[in-house]
Amino acid sequence: MSRRVKILFVSSSFTLIIYLLRRYRRYLLRKTRQTSVTQGSLINIPSSSSSSSGISVNKRFLNQLLVIIRIFNPRFGSDAFFLLITHVTTLISRTFLSIYIARLEGAIVKSLVQRNLRDFIRTICIFLTVAVPSSFINSLIRYTESKLALAFRTKLTRYAYDSYFRNQTYFRVSNLDSRLLTPDQNLTDDIETFASTLTHLFSQLTKPFLDVAIITWTLVRMVQQKKTARGLREVPILTIMVIFLTFWALRKLSPRFGRLVSEEAKRRGLLRFAHTRIIANAEEIAFFDGHEVEKNWILKLYNQLREQTNLIIKKKLWFIMLEQFLMKYFWHSCGMIFIAIPLLSYDGPPTTDDPIGDPLGISTRTQEFTVSKNLLSSGADAVERIISSYKEIAELAGRTNRVYTMLHVFDECANERYRRISMTIDDHTSIDMKRKVILNQQAEGQIIESDENIIVENVPIITPNGDIIVESLSLKIIPTMHVLITGPNGCGKSSFFRLIRGLWPIYSGRLYRPNPSNFFLIPQKPYMCPGTLRDQIIYPHTIDQTFANDDQLMEMLHYVELQYIVQREGGLNAERDWKDILSGGEKQRLGLARMFYHKPKYALLDECTSAVSIDVEGKIYERAKQLGISLLTITHRPSLWAYHTHLLQFNGEGQWTFEVLNTEKRLTLKGEKERLEAQLAGVPAIQQRLSELCHLLGEDTIDNCK
Repeated sequence: MSRRVKILFVSSSFTLIIYLLRRYRRYLLRKTRQTSVTQGSLINIPSSSSSSSGISVNKRFLNQLLVIIRIFNPRFGSDAFFLLITHVTTLISRTFLSIYIARLEGAIVKSLVQRNLRDFIRTICIFLTVAVPSSFINSLIRYTESKLALAFRTKLTRYAYDSYFRNQTYFRVSNLDSRLLTPDQNLTDDIETFASTLTHLFSQLTKPFLDVAIITWTLVRMVQQKKTARGLREVPILTIMVIFLTFWALRKLSPRFGRLVSEEAKRRGLLRFAHTRIIANAEEIAFFDGHEVEKNWILKLYNQLREQTNLIIKKKLWFIMLEQFLMKYFWHSCGMIFIAIPLLSYDGPPTTDDPIGDPLGISTRTQEFTVSKNLLSSGADAVERIISSYKEIAELAGRTNRVYTMLHVFDECANERYRRISMTIDDHTSIDMKRKVILNQQAEGQIIESDENIIVENVPIITPNGDIIVESLSLKIIPTMHVLITGPNGCGKSSFFRLIRGLWPIYSGRLYRPNPSNFFLIPQKPYMCPGTLRDQIIYPHTIDQTFANDDQLMEMLHYVELQYIVQREGGLNAERDWKDILSGGEKQRLGLARMFYHKPKYALLDECTSAVSIDVEGKIYERAKQLGISLLTITHRPSLWAYHTHLLQFNGEGQWTFEVLNTEKRLTLKGEKERLEAQLAGVPAIQQRLSELCHLLGEDTIDNCK
């Protein structure tokens, strides 16, 4: 087979492969569209103000990066500063070692051409000796890079945690703001990958720039020694032209990896959040056999992630092919030409250290060629890393955007600036919505700290979604009052607690209230923190902050008739998984023990005794009143009415009343209501029996039977 036929065959095969790949890609796209039409569109992921569509290497990215770098900027004398100096020093040392090793390889080739065994063995021994510190420095570069990434991650994580737990940001981010869908992933994976990517990119850029500078200087010195050779001007100009052409081509044809990586991280976070939700609600899902629904939901999220990952893989296929062609084969060919220019154009006397055995200086030229080739290859690798790092910089832009957005949202939520992003619903879906306020509007209400009283002046109760529960609420509660709060579900009872505690924003009006430390909430399902039994009683205090000794804690447990649990579990310092060990009633009583420990001015009790017997809850309420604790109680138990002085009642339609509680009158009305309900409950049975009698008598209708 002739050479032309071979070339034609290879070219045709390559063209056919490209054509088949493009046809297969179109087939996959068509199939994906058909599947999406058949199964319905995937879940709509709302985008925040920092949408991924605008993520790229630009001024905005640089500003975001500078803001984050200022957070973990290593100060002089710190461990991070020492690691940074060590890392840079090892990078510089590695560059000089690379040049020295290139010269050693040239000397080895020269000794082989000269067939000088002694010089060959001596050079090999030197090479192996230098290899020991060179290997250590290579390992030290990776070590300092990992340690530096860990140091940066630690400082950034601590800063993020300080912001996350400041001014109840952890609550506001998830309940009052919707820009961060997965703050857990932002605080863990995103910070870790950002610190690792940034540190790795620093190494990938610092060493190549050093290599290019030092290797260029070395090559120029070598060319200058050939005074009659050409190339001192031509080679640098041609090299710059080749590098610029390569960078321009890759820059124009590079996909937007920053946007792609950021979107992939977002979808990965949603998938992990879905798994977390299933774990948290596993019992309810198992009771209803809802595994098929959850499975379909998980598969939809996974398909979204798979499609995004597949898109990145496809983008990388063609980009890496172009990158490899330009920076491996094209550059290698150009490098051989650039090396040949000074060697072929040299017309001076031959340079040799052996005029008798090598009068033409072949071994010297071979040595110079080998050294030049190795140096130029190292320089080309350095420039390749610099240019190919654009892809990593684009990925860093995506990770930087996620971390910056997280910190920006934390700061805005801490300063009560929230943004809600509406979720899209199918057009054919009809939902009766309540009256809403405009989302994202600034809360203009005032919260003024008072000494003791709670005064609410024309304050609306508005949910984070914008639903107006109560248009205007005005009342005054003083410490001697004990308020019973009633009403149907969703009328604003628990919302009132969130409002006076400051968890929800106040859009208008004024709220006078004591310092938040004077409020203590006990929900229906008290939170059991990790730690000992002592930690459960004094929560949220720590051991260092506690002011009660063991006898006082035992007395508090006695108030709620829970003293037996100390002996059962092995003492106050016993560590257990209290959420699973204690029963519902025990957890509620342990939550009430916290109230006796902290002795707040106002206790916010939200169905906190639903699993406690009536006699025990009566003793608890009576003891709390003796200690001077004002009780604000949400309950459906008539047995607790006697322990309250006032009634705040919501009707579920935006109306409310606040009045003195007349327990006897209310109990009378309650008894009459129950009697009427009992009488009406028998009406269906009477009607059914009457129908049966009409049927036995052969009557057609109940009226005829009558």
